[in-house]
Amino acid sequence: MKKVVERYDKFIRVITIAPMIALWLLLALYFATPEYGIRGLDLALSIVFLVILPVLAYPLQPFIPGFRDGGRKAQRKLAIVTALIGYICGIVYCFMFPVPDVLLVVYLTYFISGVAVAVFSKFTQLKASGHACGVMGPISVAVYYIGPWALVGLIVYALAFVSSVRMKRHTPTEFIVGSIIPVIAQFISIAICGAAR
Repeated sequence: MKKVVERYDKFIRVITIAPMIALWLLLALYFATPEYGIRGLDLALSIVFLVILPVLAYPLQPFIPGFRDGGRKAQRKLAIVTALIGYICGIVYCFMFPVPDVLLVVYLTYFISGVAVAVFSKFTQLKASGHACGVMGPISVAVYYIGPWALVGLIVYALAFVSSVRMKRHTPTEFIVGSIIPVIAQFISIAICGAAR
């Protein structure tokens, strides 16, 4: 039974990594909210910036000096770096081309959240959960832009919380702090977007 639970927890961790949940958010925004005017090109580039670039940390780690032999800790750092590169590319894209405000809010939310998680990891004893951040951020954005039905994502959040704590990847406090960061980042992003546009 213990092996089954361990396999289940690993499966939940894999399917709830930030890029996977970002993909869910992007598809939901594209298909459920045509009124926002997200084009096919916007969707495709968003998948590159928010899904593909962040995931590249995992296959690239063995080939990048400085990250190659650092194990999971180095993998976490590299994932933060590749994710931030993707977020910055997305923000630049939003300012260079006419895109719906919702996309700028999404990119800014991810960027601010990524910076906050990196700061927590580097300068505090409390390692805010990037995993929690990557799950709660899209849920918060979806609720704001799509509607309350997106609260169904809290089921996914609860599964990610239980598996992360049970696998000792994060303490409950780390997971909760990581969950609060993107919600605050989203409202900062909405304010910035209003000022920038």
